[in-house]
Amino acid sequence: MASVGIIGLGSYVPPHEMSNEDWAKIVETSDEWITSKTGMKRRRIADKETNTSDLAVEACKNALDDAGLSPDDIDLVILATSSPDVPLSSTAGIIQEKLGCSDCGAFDINAVCAGWVYALDVGARFAGTPGYGKVLVVGSEIYSRILNWQDRTTCVLFGDGAGAAVLGEVEDGKGILGSWLTSDGSGSGVIEIPAGGVRVPIPSDNFEEGMQYFHMDGRAVWNFAIEAFPQAVLSALERVGKSLDEVDLVIPHQANINIIKTGMEKLGLPMEKTFTNLHNYGNTAGASVPIAMREAMDEGLIRPGTLVVTAAFGGGLAWGANVIQF
Repeated sequence: MASVGIIGLGSYVPPHEMSNEDWAKIVETSDEWITSKTGMKRRRIADKETNTSDLAVEACKNALDDAGLSPDDIDLVILATSSPDVPLSSTAGIIQEKLGCSDCGAFDINAVCAGWVYALDVGARFAGTPGYGKVLVVGSEIYSRILNWQDRTTCVLFGDGAGAAVLGEVEDGKGILGSWLTSDGSGSGVIEIPAGGVRVPIPSDNFEEGMQYFHMDGRAVWNFAIEAFPQAVLSALERVGKSLDEVDLVIPHQANINIIKTGMEKLGLPMEKTFTNLHNYGNTAGASVPIAMREAMDEGLIRPGTLVVTAAFGGGLAWGANVIQF
């Protein structure tokens, strides 16, 4: 198989910014509490007229520009999201139409906050094969619409945004070297929206107000994430025959600065070997890794020769990592 890598990378966040102080006017919280518990200071919030597909299209345009390509060059669109425009049809199809891609496939992947690492692995398996020369992989989320803004344990954590990558053939020995993905469905209730599917339709006899919003068991997520993050990094490296000493940069899902610090400590790596931007954007779920990767590249932390591991963990429970040689 051809070596496949990221040949274009783009991101987009909505312009409206919401600070910790803004949240303190809505729910009982404070800048000190949010900062100490999560590391977050600000996040971007989409306006009511903007959909998940709209953020994705802007990120895709930036990725295409970075690759020097047009929408007609794309053979497949893969979207990672857990906040789609509509339950069906596919939001990837909506993106395809808005972007102007012609004659290409499109589908969604829902692995919640691990969506990007899942989608990147799937896209890499298509790219460079007959009929799929260039693949567009995008993570896009508008969690501000699926949160209960009166639940202070969740509403202050998330922001909106999108990141996208164009995948194509690269020189041998470079690109996406491999991935490691896993899940544990016994923990599916740890992070979920209880209603809105066939289990609890809205409305139904089983529906109660509030079940249509995002729910999370914070303690269970912490216990899961601090183990899942380092496990994913090490497992992905082992799969591709690389050692931790060879890694230049780890880009984790931007869920919580304390989870990242604990995970890096378990790996025996200094924080200088990771990149975080959650202080500016909060947790953008399936979009957090590509947004962070684009910013790390802009800051000169990713350049030719850099070995990067991206790792993410979230609802499902799902977690995984990609190893990328630039």
